Amino acid sequence: MTTTNSLGLYLHIPFCVRKCRYCDFLSFGCSDSKLLSEYADALMMEIGIRAEEWHYRPVDSVYIGGGTPSLLSAWDIGRIMDCLHDNFNITEDAEVTIEANPATLSDEKLERYLRKGINRISIGVQSFENSVLEVLGRIHNKNDAFYSYQRARKAGFENINLDIMFGIPGQTMKMWKDTVRQCVFLRPEHISLYSLQIEEGTEMYDLVYRKCSLRPVPDSLDREMYHTALKMMKRAGYDHYEISNAALPGHRSRHNMKYWSYVEYLGLGLGASSFTGGSRYKNCGRMKDYLRAIKAHTAPVDTGSIENYTQREEMGIYVFTGLRKTEGIDLDQFRETFGRDFFDVYDRKLLDRYKGFLILSGERLYLSERGMNVSNSIMTEFV
Repeated sequence: MTTTNSLGLYLHIPFCVRKCRYCDFLSFGCSDSKLLSEYADALMMEIGIRAEEWHYRPVDSVYIGGGTPSLLSAWDIGRIMDCLHDNFNITEDAEVTIEANPATLSDEKLERYLRKGINRISIGVQSFENSVLEVLGRIHNKNDAFYSYQRARKAGFENINLDIMFGIPGQTMKMWKDTVRQCVFLRPEHISLYSLQIEEGTEMYDLVYRKCSLRPVPDSLDREMYHTALKMMKRAGYDHYEISNAALPGHRSRHNMKYWSYVEYLGLGLGASSFTGGSRYKNCGRMKDYLRAIKAHTAPVDTGSIENYTQREEMGIYVFTGLRKTEGIDLDQFRETFGRDFFDVYDRKLLDRYKGFLILSGERLYLSERGMNVSNSIMTEFV
């Protein structure tokens, strides 16, 4: 059940030069160029396998994420892109994004990306303050970030996203405002701003909660940083269209909008998630299982991860993800998608309980900016 026939593709590259202190994604450090190329080979084999079922669907967004996709050679990324075009029905105007770490970019890579049809790049800047980058365990410095942006522009990229992060131990409001100011000055088409989440099992968690060598940022300062950044971006002409994303007009992330708008996507690569045919599932998360499936010419799906939710559960997912968008959800579209009126399913009293936070305007339900401060507690009411 989708709102459009187009399909989004996500390709996962799990390798990094070194895992960042805060990262709990499926990724790991790797400096073995042979292993990187072997993984690229396996990914291309999976593309062929999955295309047998999905080649007929138009693909209007491709997102190559990680990890650090830019760690792969320009040659391997080019081979993967050729394979995608050979096997999937990628539309002429498709948005094709690659994530990159500033320390792993080169002119050769950027030029090859463009030549092979990658038209959007997302650069993981995180901060323009070297001391903050050191706390995060990033491998680049602020000069790398500036140079990588300039190189991408010089190569010809006209759609650039910069990732920046706040709520980092040791980060002051001045440091954060300087990062936002420099980011806005560079004028990327898109900015993603994330509050640091300190997850158990990460090095950052140990440093903060076990060794107590770093102090977490108070929630009040975290929220002040968030709203300060939004004001600065809005003044600079950016449209805050999703809790963690802002864009210049016409440059919203087409691929990520699929996640928030109940549109199908297919995940390729180690541990990648998919939502297709009404089912949600993940690929194998262990490399040996992934490679074994590929060698057997079977889709490397972790069968234990397959979820077929009830209609009520799917409604909850629709609302939970849709409320991340500043425009929220369209109640007419909800009715069209599920065949039920929204307030036949959910209690209208929620509007009173979250007055000023959850807004109903005509047929649109959305969170106010204050509501985004407590978004999870509101959104979980619908799950």
